[in-house]
Amino acid sequence: MKPIFLELRHLKTLLALKETGSVSLAAKRVYLTQSALSHQLKLLEEHYGLPLFERKTQPLRFTPAGERLIKLANEILPKVIEAERDLSQVKQGEAGELRIAVECHTCFDWLMPAMDSFRQNWPLVELDIVSGFHTDAVGLLLTHRADWAVVSEIEETTGIIHKPLFSYEMVGLCAKDHPLAHKTVWQAEDFADQTLITYPVPDDMLDLLRKVLHPKGINPIRRTSELTIAIIQLVASKRGIAALPFWAAKPYLDRGYLVARQITEVGLHSNLYAAIREIDAKIAFVDDFYETVKAQSFSTLPGLSVLE
Repeated sequence: MKPIFLELRHLKTLLALKETGSVSLAAKRVYLTQSALSHQLKLLEEHYGLPLFERKTQPLRFTPAGERLIKLANEILPKVIEAERDLSQVKQGEAGELRIAVECHTCFDWLMPAMDSFRQNWPLVELDIVSGFHTDAVGLLLTHRADWAVVSEIEETTGIIHKPLFSYEMVGLCAKDHPLAHKTVWQAEDFADQTLITYPVPDDMLDLLRKVLHPKGINPIRRTSELTIAIIQLVASKRGIAALPFWAAKPYLDRGYLVARQITEVGLHSNLYAAIREIDAKIAFVDDFYETVKAQSFSTLPGLSVLE
């Protein structure tokens, strides 16, 4: 029998490839160049003398040999993470407080499952969300009214560090029989004579307005709602159109309530980052919460991209 060649990094690579279905996306997920990841996979296949996946399929289709290693990755990696977490708890303690502030209404859709998962591993950490929507989440960190924040832009601030979460696409939404439903791509001008339904936030926090409409001098009639489901209902009843993250709209698209369209030829993409105080960066449970949020998001939300 050949000596053991398989390493944890190989399992992480294969799992990233399985979850993304793409060599280029998997490379970003594990912070390798595409050529470095391809070389790693080639060495694995040469060692075992077996192909691990079919390269001309989209998404990639794993061979039985590849699926066996994916099964191993799913069995081993969670145990490794659990062991490393246990060691961190022994070293730094298991108790603490983590207050979370968010500046996006749709954050709760993916944040709550991550919080539930985190609580199972850190039962002595008091986890809470700072109530309300916050336009200055970083300010809450600086005044110690929050310990972890979700932000959409990086503003260089002394004592604060930002860590990438993910990038996602914003899509235009309208009723199935709306005139704009016949267009596959919406341009800025398509919004000019429409009622735009948004969350009640400042214009500079809405990427559609800041990146697409305002540069063209377009400022449509506005209607606001605090709740995503209320926005969906208003759009479905032809009271206006909206732009929401694809992953937030997908459950309603799958049920046929409305249709989604790409915004501009290049698409409208938004980013999310975690912001924390620099002095807290090495606290074990703070770092583990970040890793939990990222892992939970990529495993459950459709259409995410790695944010470098």
